[in-house]
Amino acid sequence: MRTGTYSHGIFYLEKSSDIIFVEFPNNLNVNLAIAKELVANRLNFTENKKHYFVIDVSNVRAISTEAKEFLQHPNGGLKNILGAAFIATNPVGVLFANIFIKTQKCFDAKLFTNKEDAFEWIVEYR
Repeated sequence: MRTGTYSHGIFYLEKSSDIIFVEFPNNLNVNLAIAKELVANRLNFTENKKHYFVIDVSNVRAISTEAKEFLQHPNGGLKNILGAAFIATNPVGVLFANIFIKTQKCFDAKLFTNKEDAFEWIVEYR
């Protein structure tokens, strides 16, 4: 397993897989600068290749309007994603996940309350 540790998240990738998993630190407040950093980190970690995405957003506590707009953009937060499974266990995490789920995009995204169901869905979707 390959791991990438960044200031606002930890990325995991199984060998010979195109599914990445991301966890955020506790009480993450996402402003535009952090949103851009998260996307840059994801693209760096995946070597700018297309990938499937499982992301635990349970530790997100706030998101700015500017960050939300950036994350909804095809050349921003949606870049290179083939499918996304979100894990959220609180209302703010659900809001964060819904930014992607309800945005018009060329891939499916779904919300889950646990890691096992999220991975099961993304593997089937893939």
